[in-house]
Amino acid sequence: MTTELENIQGMGVAELAARSGEELVVLLNDVEKAMSQLTVQKMWLESVVAYKYVYRASQIRSELQQDFGTISFDDEGTRVLVDLPREVSWDQSQLKAIAQRIQEQGEDPSEFLDIEYSVSQEKFDQWPQEIRRSFEPALQIKQGRCTYKLVGGGQ
Repeated sequence: MTTELENIQGMGVAELAARSGEELVVLLNDVEKAMSQLTVQKMWLESVVAYKYVYRASQIRSELQQDFGTISFDDEGTRVLVDLPREVSWDQSQLKAIAQRIQEQGEDPSEFLDIEYSVSQEKFDQWPQEIRRSFEPALQIKQGRCTYKLVGGGQ
């Protein structure tokens, strides 16, 4: 990391904004490179930690008969927390079939299922105008996060 990047937070906004676009591009590129390097270093260290503790964590999970959740143990004065979350997913086509069976039996599927409707924007844009008109009252458009990207003349 360059000295300039190390001191960037100490610089005033006006001071930085007075720089040329090209200088800002260089600074942003330097920040991106530094972030990429730090991300790789963090991932490497996290894999080292996992390698160091995976066997011990597996043993403790087996002893506790706990397949998921958080376990903890000490390693020379350091508390090690190991969280293995349970990720649940549902087969959408099977849920749709179940919802249809519930409805056929005269029950309300929403009593058993969380149902969310969505429309693909790509499909919506391709529909004939008369079909689109019937859906437009349900369409809600929100402002996304505005981003700025500077590209240097040499790029």
